[in-house]
Amino acid sequence: MTAYVGIKSQEEQYDYLSIQKISEKLNIPIPSIKKISSLLTKNGILRSKTGIYGGLRLAKQPKEITVYDVLMAIEGTGQLFEVHKDFDTSAFVHQDRVNRWLENSSKVLNQAEEAMLTVLKKTSLEDIGDMSE
Repeated sequence: MTAYVGIKSQEEQYDYLSIQKISEKLNIPIPSIKKISSLLTKNGILRSKTGIYGGLRLAKQPKEITVYDVLMAIEGTGQLFEVHKDFDTSAFVHQDRVNRWLENSSKVLNQAEEAMLTVLKKTSLEDIGDMSE
């Protein structure tokens, strides 16, 4: 949605794109657009304007907004991958194997998450779409 707003604003010279138009073009229900845009606006990624010529626009240049910024605005700072360990492993015949598997799975997922976040922090909206002026 963020990339679409940026691209359309530049392509069609819109100051602001209406939520209705975004909903129609991306096939996302208006309540979902409002919820997501509220989070993106609160986090300084989008700017909103009310009224007949209102809608949404990027608050910064596409090169200044990373995919990480968008993800954190929508999902928050919680862990993305998590192995649930809140169960009793004593019922397993090979309890030590199960515990090792859980621990190793957590390590792998933590490493994967760190690698992914590193890439997302380096990738701007401009990088993922030709949004340069």
